[in-house]
Amino acid sequence: MTVRARRHERGFALIGALFLLVVLAALGAFAVRINMTQRHSSTLELQEMRAQAALQAGLEYAAARLAPGVPCNSVQNIAGLPGNFTVTFTNCVSRSYNGNTVFIYTFQEIAATSGAYGTPEYVRRSLRNVRFTS
Repeated sequence: MTVRARRHERGFALIGALFLLVVLAALGAFAVRINMTQRHSSTLELQEMRAQAALQAGLEYAAARLAPGVPCNSVQNIAGLPGNFTVTFTNCVSRSYNGNTVFIYTFQEIAATSGAYGTPEYVRRSLRNVRFTS
């Protein structure tokens, strides 16, 4: 009877081993997924900081270029910043106030962008700015 009972127990350890293998593979896949998510998150955060720095550089550039009576077209878009950012200036309006004593420059939007839209590498930061010169 013991010989016959052993024949029915053949392969039982294989089921346990396969279950353990599947569980370990799932845990490994989960660990890899978490690692990739954290890496992508930190890369995106770094790109966001670079976009903000590019935006500030664009503001400083525009402030240095705009003097009393200087037309808005003297401010050109900036390309090739670190992180492959491009800073664009749109809808600049120059107005005089109080008999040409003060000039008001208004940018509808100053944007810093990098990457192609719709991809995980796409980062964009924008702001609106008003600059007074006298």
